Order: sequence, then structure tokens, then C-alpha cells
Amino acid sequence: MTAFRNNGLTAHRRNPADFPENALPGFVDGRASGEDVKYPPAKLILFDLDGTLYLSGVLFPRVQELIHKLRESSLEYGFLTNNSTIGPGSYFNKLKRLGLELNRRNVVTSVEATCLMLRNLRIGPEIYILGTRKFRSYLESQGFVHSYEDAQALLIGFDTELTYRKLTEATRLVLAGKPIVASHPDPICPGPFPDAGMLLEYFRAARPGVVVQAIAGKPHRWLVQLLQERFQVRPEEMIMVGDRVNTDMRFAANFGMRSMLVLNGVPQPELGDIRPTLIVERIGQLCDEYWPENLGWTEPADKNAAGSRHRRKS
Repeated sequence: MTAFRNNGLTAHRRNPADFPENALPGFVDGRASGEDVKYPPAKLILFDLDGTLYLSGVLFPRVQELIHKLRESSLEYGFLTNNSTIGPGSYFNKLKRLGLELNRRNVVTSVEATCLMLRNLRIGPEIYILGTRKFRSYLESQGFVHSYEDAQALLIGFDTELTYRKLTEATRLVLAGKPIVASHPDPICPGPFPDAGMLLEYFRAARPGVVVQAIAGKPHRWLVQLLQERFQVRPEEMIMVGDRVNTDMRFAANFGMRSMLVLNGVPQPELGDIRPTLIVERIGQLCDEYWPENLGWTEPADKNAAGSRHRRKS
């Protein structure tokens, strides 16, 4: 059953001057008015994890079947998460344990996008990392240094190990005028659990008028840049599949991707100004009714050649 459906073929181009920090000039944006632009065939399908493919570590029905079918198709696929409690290696191992077919390149996280953001903005290497030990460990493996005394900025992640001492140190840095950056903006993680966005609001309250300098994850631009560099595809050649309007669907809208909002038994959320290309009741429906080739979103490809291409990549 489809609650809302656009034709999925037409988007619109915006004036580059209109793009905020979370968008890149020149990309197609499905929400704006202006010159019509036809979508090219999709080359990459992206899946949010928590709430989209699984919940509380349990896969939704037919997810393994869907990923196997993609493995044999012409579409590349990526597992895309804002959750910054663990690094990409840990996510790879987690998804393998769940029985999904993937290579390491298929896992794309806000943790990696955070490193890209920090390097491009020339922040660090000394930063105060408000996050889990695994988050900090991954950042340190990429050359960043956790420091309170010499911190150039405060980096906020999803900290399930938050303590009063850490919160106090971070507050003092904010009151001292240190810039704030974040791995992602989600206020709630499926569970539900308080997430990084709640901490962002706390620091805004601690120092009224403070501006968050940059955010790495969905719906912001650093994750798009990471995807482009890794998969060598344009945003309008991507399909975003997720369960969150303000992150997954806004991410797709900001950068001109086709999108599927998956409900998985949850009531349809308010859409606001966002219009997903499709709203789908269950993720398993992508195996047949909403298979991208059946929607006319991809070019038919030789399945043996496509499957070999996926298996060669690591």
C-alpha cells in the first residue's frame, strides 16, 4: 500500500546561491521550483539501518532476501548510518553477524564523514570528543587527538557513555567560546534513546546564541561528499531508503535523490515540506513491488555480470 507517490522522474534545479551549509551547489533538489530535470538511471541505493533494516538488532522480514537480490543486480548498495557510537569496522562486523552480504566499502557512517568534515574545515588535530570510547578510538586512528586543555573545538557524538564530568568539561569549553561541531543531528535514536541532537540543544541553552559550526551526518553535505568519493556517482543517481523524515528524507531532498520512506509498522510521520518519492509500508516490499527496476528507476543489466561486479569490490 502506498500512502504517497510522486512519479519519481522529475526534479528541479535551484540557484546555487540558495543552498545552505547542508547542500552542495549545482545539485538537483526535488523540493524546489524551477527548471525541470529528468533523473538519470539510479546506480546506488542507500539504506538507513536503525528502524529501516532492523530494530533492536533484529532484521525486519525479507531484508536478507533484498540484499541478496541487490548483490546480483546492477545497483550498488550502501548501509548508511548517523549512529556514531561505533566505527565502520564494527558496523561491518555487526551486519555480517546479522547475515547480510556486504563488503567493507558498503558501510558508510557519520564517523567517517566526521573525519572528512574536520579535515576539510582544518579543525584539530586536538579536539574534545564527547562520545563513546569506540568513537574516540576511530578518530584517534585517523590522526585526531582527544584533549581538554588544548581542544580547538568540541565534537559532539552519540554518547551512550556520557558522564557528568564529560558534560561539565564540554560545557566549560562552550562557555569559553570553543566552536561546536557534531557527527549528526538526530535528537532520538530508535529504541528510543537520547541522541546527539539533544546534546546540541543543551549547549545552545548553555550559551544562548551559540552557532553549531558544522554537522557531518544526514541531512548535511559531508556525507554526500563521502558517498561521491567512494562510489563515484552523483546524488541524482542515488536512492535513499530510510524511516526518518528530518534526516533520511531531508537528506534526499537536499541533494536531489529519489527517496523511499519506509514505515515498518509505524504510523506515517508528519512530512512538513518534505515529499518522499515513495512511502512504503514495509521494507520487504522492495524485493518485488517496489524493486527499483520494476519502478523504472534503473536500466536492466545482465545479472551475472552485475553480481560479479559486486563480489569483486572490497
